[in-house]
Amino acid sequence: MKSAGRKISKYISLIIIYTSLACPSIGQDLKFDPKGHPDQWNFELTPFLILPTISGEVQSERLSKDFGIGPGDFIESLHAAFMLDAEVSKGKFFASPAYIYTYNEVEKVYWTSENGNQTIQASPQLKKNIAELLAGMRFRLKNSIMLDPFVGFRYTSYHVLGSLVGIVNETELDEHADFWDPLIGFQAHYYPHSRIPVELKADIGGFGIGSELTWSVMFNSGYSLSPSVDLLAGFAALSNR
Repeated sequence: MKSAGRKISKYISLIIIYTSLACPSIGQDLKFDPKGHPDQWNFELTPFLILPTISGEVQSERLSKDFGIGPGDFIESLHAAFMLDAEVSKGKFFASPAYIYTYNEVEKVYWTSENGNQTIQASPQLKKNIAELLAGMRFRLKNSIMLDPFVGFRYTSYHVLGSLVGIVNETELDEHADFWDPLIGFQAHYYPHSRIPVELKADIGGFGIGSELTWSVMFNSGYSLSPSVDLLAGFAALSNR
């Protein structure tokens, strides 16, 4: 039997809760200046927490089954996580690296006999790494509106390992799906009030160079607790094919 997980046709991560503490504009005057003073170097460091829904497809010669990890399962099965976003900007220039790592271990029963005595089950471990680097121009259309077109790349790695326990044998799983994708996209920032950021980010890429197609979209909003700390929540989605 080929390893289950050999064909990983699609993964989608729906980040349904995005919370962050940002520390923007280190070195600027302590006042509420959206995205920092344009004539100074501004820095943001944002640790954050995600609660995703992960879906994909595991296939082997004998098994083809969709699987999913919902938000409740994600927290229960989470063994390790590290998530960080940063930005540096001055004038019309900005650059933003980001990194996400999660490690989950779940148990899924794919088939049970009518009498319940026989089962086929898998105990997959999912390790996900996402690294991103973006750079672009920041256009301040008004004091309250900014538009950031950008280019960059995103590395996405899914590693499925564990075991598949069948009726007569047990198969080890160890499969990778890795993508190096060029990206183009934009960010839009709107401040109805200097303490209330509203942000939209979207990108598309891959173009057959890494994955056939990748895209992501993110929306968040929140409140500036101080000139150096923001609290945000929102939604994001990421797809690779």
